[in-house]
Parts: sequence; C-alpha cells; structure tokens
Amino acid sequence: MKRVDVIDLPESEDVVLLRRQAQELMRSFPVDYWREKDRNREFPREYFEAAARQGFFGITVPEEYGGLGMGMEAACAVMNEVARQGGGLPAGDIVMRELVFGGLAISRFGTKEAKEKYLPALVEGKALMAIGHTEPNAGVNTFAIETKAVRKDGGFVVRGQKVWITLGHLADLVLLIARTTPTDPSQPKAHGLTVMLLETKDNNVRAFPIRGMSMRPLTSTQFYIEDAWVPEENVLGEVDRGWDVLKHVFNAERLSTSSIAIGCGEYALSAAVRYAKERVVFGRPIGSNQGIQFPLAQAYAELYAAKLMTQYAARLFDSGKECAVEANAASLLSARAAFSAADRAVQTYGGMGFAEDNDMERFFRDVRLFKTGPVPEEMVLNFLATRGLGLPRSF
Repeated sequence: MKRVDVIDLPESEDVVLLRRQAQELMRSFPVDYWREKDRNREFPREYFEAAARQGFFGITVPEEYGGLGMGMEAACAVMNEVARQGGGLPAGDIVMRELVFGGLAISRFGTKEAKEKYLPALVEGKALMAIGHTEPNAGVNTFAIETKAVRKDGGFVVRGQKVWITLGHLADLVLLIARTTPTDPSQPKAHGLTVMLLETKDNNVRAFPIRGMSMRPLTSTQFYIEDAWVPEENVLGEVDRGWDVLKHVFNAERLSTSSIAIGCGEYALSAAVRYAKERVVFGRPIGSNQGIQFPLAQAYAELYAAKLMTQYAARLFDSGKECAVEANAASLLSARAAFSAADRAVQTYGGMGFAEDNDMERFFRDVRLFKTGPVPEEMVLNFLATRGLGLPRSF
C-alpha cells in the first residue's frame, strides 16, 4: 500500500539509510503478521530477532560496545518507519525499549561494569528490556514510589510492586526506579529515588499478565519484587539522585512515543486515503466528497505538524540542549494527531472499519494509548503550563 507522504525535515544520509533499512525489514513482516500477533496476544519474537540482526538495537549504543553511536533523531526515524509500514505500536515499542530504556540509559549513566555486561547483549538481541516505574499507589507521581531498595553486602535488596509493566513476564532486564532513602520533608521531593538495573531471571520476581485493550502482542503485567538482588554496579547515575537519570530517559521516551504515534497515524491515514479513492458510492469515489476529504486533510496537517515538532525536539536532545518542553509538546501533538487520523480512518471505512481484517480497529485501539500512556495528556498540559508558560502548579 502506498503511504501518505508526511514530509520530514531534511535528514542526514545515515538517517535516510536507516529508514530504508527499516522499510526493507518490514517487507518480511507485513500487516497480516501483526494482525495475527495481535489476535493471539503473542510476542513477535521473529521480528525482535530480525531487528537485532539488522542492527537497530545498537543505534544509541557507542561503537566500542558494538553499536552505531547515533542519537535520538536516528532512533526516532526507525521507530517511526517500522510503525508506519504496518508494524504499528508493537513494532515501534520493541525498538524503543531496547534503545531508550536499555542502550541510551546505560550508555549515559551506567557504570563501566554495566556497560560491558549489558550493552553488547542489548545490541545482539540477547536482553529484552522493560521499565519498572508505575506503581498501584503512585501512578504518574514518581515521587510517591514505594518500592524499596535497602543496602546490603555491596548491593541492594529490593522489595515492592509495579503495575502496567510492559513485557514484565518476558524481560531479562528491568530499568527499575526504587526508593533508597525514605522521604524527608527537609529534602527535595525527588531526593531518595535511585534508578537501577534489575535482572529478572532467578531473582525473586514474578509477573502476571494484564489483558488490556492496546498493544496486545507485548502484554502489560503486574510485577512483584520480593527481596531481589541488585549489585552496586547496576545503579545508573548516583544513589538517591535517580531523578537526574529519569528526566533524561523520560524526554527520550516522549520523543520515541511521539515518533511511533505519528507512524501509526500515517499508516491509518494512508489506508483511509486508499479506501476513499477506491470505494464507490452513489456512482463516485467517496473521496470526492468534502465530508470525507476535509477530515482526512485535517489529519494530514496535524500529523505533519507533530512530526516536525518531534524532529525538532530530537535534534535539541542530540545537541545536549534542554528539550523537555519541546518533547512534551511533541508528545501531546502526536498523540492527538494519531488518534484523530485513526478515528477518521475508521469513519472513512464505515462499517468495514470495525472488521479485524482491515486493521483500522487495531490501530484505533493502539493509538488511544498515547493519550493516556506513558503519561496522560492532562499531566503533559500541566507540565507545559508550568514550565512553558510559568503558571502556578496545579498539582
């Protein structure tokens, strides 16, 4: 299916090459592959292994550890491309967790021992990543995290519970946020949180799947940690100063989910445009009616703007400049644009938009996630109001 051309900012030859490689990869994993994985709630292991062979999991990893040593603009281009070629949210999310929660976080904040142990494994597809952030009593309030890590014998004993941990049942390594020092009213709210790498195998962790609406091939879980062991060298950044790590990781995550959302929207819009050209009612293609044209044109404009914002924010990130406002703005715009595109695609297909074999209902289910996770759009608006506009905090 010919894709709708949502124009990118001019990209380097290396990034263009990565896009072409992503397109080539996805020829082996057409849309019916993803439809079947969604229907069966089955992890796309074949795709995971092929993406590793292609070298995509090494984009954000330094060359000395077997990676490509590139930045978030390159990573976002690949995530966008695998999504827009029909892989949608699951295809992009798999790449994100390896490149952001794994490669980028460990490369920038990990100890020498952690880099040597985990980065080559990530590049080769021998370590599947998850992030252990959300908790039942904390939600999006990171400072209310209750999972505790207590120092003992050159490391930490960790106990706690996480929820909505995507791939928690399959992950080899979890980027875990835990409290290493109790909250203290005399200290900043962020003090006492530590980011660490938790190995899951034979380490007193259990995960139970949650049957959810979106991203069914990857599966989220309830995640229980019962006196698991984390060695000192698996701490990222400084003990009690995990917020410094998380801010960086969260900005990269915002850029990633923006790129994936836009790719999903581009796929849905492309399908809707094709159908509008081919479907004949009352003697003419339905796409000749302004009632069909205008909403699709609006979706195109929204995706275009979101994509430019995301690329701009990614370039700020790669240059080492502050980009939290831009990354969050990109997250807001892309989530809304992708949902609008998927919604209009379902409407353009009419009744057939609800049929599994047309994939619009799957993309509609998946893109709805971006308005709620990894962070609700209300919290993004709170952030933009306070950080972008200087308004008083409302939470």
